[in-house]
Amino acid sequence: MPNHVSFENDLMLLTSRVLTLKRQNRVAELSKNQTKLIYALMNKVNEKSLLIGYIWPAQDIKRKQSSYSQLVFQTRLLLKENNFPPDFIITLPGYGLCLNTAFLVRAKTAMTSGMYIPPELIA
Repeated sequence: MPNHVSFENDLMLLTSRVLTLKRQNRVAELSKNQTKLIYALMNKVNEKSLLIGYIWPAQDIKRKQSSYSQLVFQTRLLLKENNFPPDFIITLPGYGLCLNTAFLVRAKTAMTSGMYIPPELIA
């Protein structure tokens, strides 16, 4: 994971490991894997298997499934503790996750610096 990951639109900003909802002035400090999860979702990587493969490329499948569930739970808990909307991350039953599209509209920039993301993970 690089030291600098960045995504920005009119409503939110992800810089390194800090997620900010601009208009609501809400900030959450994320772990390395939470940052990877949010960044992938911001780039419309929503399928569970793609998210797991991006976050944990070298783990066995059973461990990945458990880690995924725990990461989603902990990320939602962290966001709730920092007063983010409860529907910021939405579960797509039988498929994966997505961010509430209200937070993705009018994207200005989406970039990485030194971060490799396989082309199949970017919609």
